Amino acid sequence: MMDPEVHGLPSKADGSCAHLVGNLCSIHEDRPDICRIEKLRNKKPDQTVKEYYIEATKACHTLIDLHGMDEAYKVDISEYDSMDDE
Repeated sequence: MMDPEVHGLPSKADGSCAHLVGNLCSIHEDRPDICRIEKLRNKKPDQTVKEYYIEATKACHTLIDLHGMDEAYKVDISEYDSMDDE
């Protein structure tokens, strides 16, 4: 399992971030760079924002599965259906 403390993230017993409260980030405005996906998005300049979010969400789902975390932490990818393909 990844050691969240290496990235400055405290964790709960289930492996989730200690800053998650009701599955929402309690430090969203002050979150560390590792949690700021918008800073990582420019790695593939031809990828749309929607494509990036879907890819990042799938990667998160994989990590949730690998670490045996609760399925409730997964975001429903269909939430991106209404997003413009910019």
